[in-house]
Amino acid sequence: MPLYEFTVHLDRQPTDDELDAIYEAGLDDTAPEIGGGRGLLHVMRRTDSLTEAILTVVADIAKAGFQAIGIDAEDLITQEIIGRRTGRTRESVRLLAVGKRGPGGFPAPAVGGKAPLYSWAAVRKWFAAHYGEDCVDAADHDAETLAAADLLLRARLLGGAAGLVSLVGA
Repeated sequence: MPLYEFTVHLDRQPTDDELDAIYEAGLDDTAPEIGGGRGLLHVMRRTDSLTEAILTVVADIAKAGFQAIGIDAEDLITQEIIGRRTGRTRESVRLLAVGKRGPGGFPAPAVGGKAPLYSWAAVRKWFAAHYGEDCVDAADHDAETLAAADLLLRARLLGGAAGLVSLVGA
């Protein structure tokens, strides 16, 4: 079985006693990071898929009395970081983004402004479709799953997420 590694954000920083509860809930394949009033679990789980790893970790976190509120997905990135991840310059990425180079259809920024932020999951998918999988880091093939899981966990905090699921399914 493959080993999946990712980091989950907890709803609060665990106390020393709660660290035992985390371990006893089946999270003995995690390394807690505590500090600054927040709790993180660095996960190293062997399962058949990343989705299964995320789902089982979130369930185990709930058994321990916590709530998973996000996953480190590093999804919102600048043109400069896109360039580093794809072996291009920032200017090359900017030209792709404004449609002056490449096949067109570059993903719109997720956050606009002077220094726009792009979803790496969307940009990675676009590069793979137009330039092949070899143009992006092979180790980053789980970007879409991690970004989706992070967004779903954060949406759950806002309430009304059940209504959004039916909207997305429409």
